[in-house]
Amino acid sequence: MERYEIEAFLALADELHFGRTAQRLRVSTGRVSQTIQALERRFGAPLFERTSRRVALTPVGKQLLDDLRPGHDLVQRAIERATTAGRGMPGVVEVGFGSAGAGVFLMEAADRLTAANPGVEVRIRELPLYGGAAALHDDLVEMVLACHPMVEPGLVAGPVLRTLPRLLALPRTHPLAARDSVSLNDLADIPLIGVPDSTPSEVAADRTPTRTPDGRPIRHVMSASTFQEAISLVGGGAGAFVLGDEGSCYRAYPRVTYLPIDDAPPLQGRLVWRESRENARIRAFNEAALATSRGDCRRPRGTEMVTAC
Repeated sequence: MERYEIEAFLALADELHFGRTAQRLRVSTGRVSQTIQALERRFGAPLFERTSRRVALTPVGKQLLDDLRPGHDLVQRAIERATTAGRGMPGVVEVGFGSAGAGVFLMEAADRLTAANPGVEVRIRELPLYGGAAALHDDLVEMVLACHPMVEPGLVAGPVLRTLPRLLALPRTHPLAARDSVSLNDLADIPLIGVPDSTPSEVAADRTPTRTPDGRPIRHVMSASTFQEAISLVGGGAGAFVLGDEGSCYRAYPRVTYLPIDDAPPLQGRLVWRESRENARIRAFNEAALATSRGDCRRPRGTEMVTAC
């Protein structure tokens, strides 16, 4: 049976009146009658008894109704759930981040979204450094705020939310810490904290290059799996770490100095999600984050409040 045939049969079984059924389906009475007659020819038996006074189901029609109704109701509920998930707002959206500053930004965006949509819940989850793509593919989160390239097939990147100058976090006791800024060539003078083995190669090349622009090698030391671990290693004197300057959302470790990298391109933070998982909540959270990005939590340079991305 075609869908329109099922709908016509079920509607007539409910209404037991051709005129009301036609109004309900927004078709002509003749169209309803023709559809039912075609079904009866196919089944080889009448489905309805028709008289000048009443319309009633035959035993064959009653059996067909009993068999069709449960399955039809299941299909309708499935369609309604899919429509609600795709277009409706109520529900949960899970968002991942890899640094303290990103977490603060996401909480502000979550507050903005839930204030306008009380039926939405936002769950924010800290992820390993540069582990956003893996978290999306493993369905640990639905969205990731990333300041590194994520160009895998099937991933969608929203608009730029934050453009962040790059900083070099280095031990306060290191000779470079006495300067006002550093260059990429200065990375030859201090080892960089390494990245996890699972880090995509393009991200590792961007955050932990192996050579300076003038060709000198850059040493790498022990890797860090989280932002907090990386900053702790820097404070302990193990090496330096490249991060994005977000100003006033994260209090710096007292043993760490943050210097601008004059010739490094800025980092660009975007929300990323799987194309196959996109729904109304994801789109709404992206819009809330974009609205949040128009504000700024920066402080003038020289203060002790710094965040990372």
